[in-house]
Amino acid sequence: MAQIVAAAGVPHTPVFPALARGGTEQGHDIAARYRAVETVVAGSDADVVVILSCDHINTFFLDAWPTFAVVGADRVRGPNDEVPGVSAVELRVAGKLGAQLHERLVLQEFDPVLSRAATVDHSIVVPLHFLNPHGVPIVPVYINGMVGPLPTAHRCRRLGAAVRRALEDLPARRVAVVASGSFSLDVGSPRIDPDRMYGVPAPEWAATAVSHLRHGRLDRLSQEATAEQIAAAGSVSGEILPWIVMAEICRDLSVSVMDHREGEGHAFAAWQ
Repeated sequence: MAQIVAAAGVPHTPVFPALARGGTEQGHDIAARYRAVETVVAGSDADVVVILSCDHINTFFLDAWPTFAVVGADRVRGPNDEVPGVSAVELRVAGKLGAQLHERLVLQEFDPVLSRAATVDHSIVVPLHFLNPHGVPIVPVYINGMVGPLPTAHRCRRLGAAVRRALEDLPARRVAVVASGSFSLDVGSPRIDPDRMYGVPAPEWAATAVSHLRHGRLDRLSQEATAEQIAAAGSVSGEILPWIVMAEICRDLSVSVMDHREGEGHAFAAWQ
């Protein structure tokens, strides 16, 4: 059976790759924080990365918007949106594994979309830019955190448990699981910060979520991550849902990195 050997969670802010290369103090700090997580992921010797994220209406559209989706193509191209300083590339996908994961989720009474051809946006490309420099094959899994109604946090935990059982039922692979997104983030509303394109409306909620993740309090996290709390935390704060799925998949692993700073809406984290 497949073995889950590492997990991670990081933000996917589109400007981070360019900042990390820019030579500024802020850029060096961003690069170092991703590098601490990448050290754990690389050290696990994983041969496939399951990456959990929320599409930003770039891969899918409102005419056919999935609550959950699994990519079973052999390759995906991205980013399909703008990531400064990052050119579009083809990413290898473990397509057969993605199709097998989809099948086993359906048998567990989940009904994700299976995408046989997809492009991906910054929510996939930015984490992989830092965490997968050697191009290990990936399996993108999407959780709707953008367009209401969102799946509940409790259902996302059940999805995580179903993914874990599905992976354990598959042929031997070493699997790393990466969650992509923030806990409090607002883009394109009056709650953005002055002179910025984004804001962090609920830094205290982000700190609470980080504390729950650090200490494995998944019951409390799923109870408190209500639709109302997510809405109050910002327009794209449904990105916490992939973290909840990841935390349930990897609940038996131990925290090795948990880097969150006061006022931030995100964290850099790793489990092994």
